[in-house]
Amino acid sequence: SRIDGGFEVTADDGESYRARAVIAATGKRPRMLGVPGEEQFKGRGVTYCSVCDGPIFSGQKVAVIGGGNAALEAIDDMTKIAEHIYVISVTPFTGDRVLIDRVQAADNLTLFLEHEVLSIYGDKLVDGIEIRDLKGGEVKKIASSGIFVEIGLLPNSEPFKGVAELNDNGEIVVDCHNETIVPGLFAAGDVTNVPEKQIVVAAGEGAKAALQAHKYLQRLLS
Repeated sequence: SRIDGGFEVTADDGESYRARAVIAATGKRPRMLGVPGEEQFKGRGVTYCSVCDGPIFSGQKVAVIGGGNAALEAIDDMTKIAEHIYVISVTPFTGDRVLIDRVQAADNLTLFLEHEVLSIYGDKLVDGIEIRDLKGGEVKKIASSGIFVEIGLLPNSEPFKGVAELNDNGEIVVDCHNETIVPGLFAAGDVTNVPEKQIVVAAGEGAKAALQAHKYLQRLLS
């Protein structure tokens, strides 16, 4: 929250901290499916990043959940790595046409569009996924050792709602200097509207924000 002369932040342990400048770098979290088995098999076959975990499933059968650009990019990655990819989306593809065309040209792909995920099952590791046809109602199980959930990310911007400007995606809006509309409040990384949600980008943005916050304090205290 804003206070005279700066900001006050309350941590999870109840401790409060005051500062003249704050850098918001709270990142994003994956949007979850919310189906049985998802939480149980996180890190044991269920993943939210094809770039990070794709090579683990080399030569295996996997499922990619989603129909937007994030899912299409994951599918494109996995067609070069996995033996076969099953695509499950509650809607037809909604991403860029060039990505759709590239994905649909792959020969190791099976599409289950307008299908929903009912559960993820397995023993110690993922064995497969249960889906349902939204039109006909048919339920089927698909054997796959990897489940890539690619249905978007949610910014951890809740603490800044009503303080900073948020865009329609809930991201903190910053300029090229990592400044928000609030003097002294900077933001960096995936929680912002800066494109490309990658570690290397976030690290660079964090360095920029720190330098700008330092300059802000120098001007404020001079």
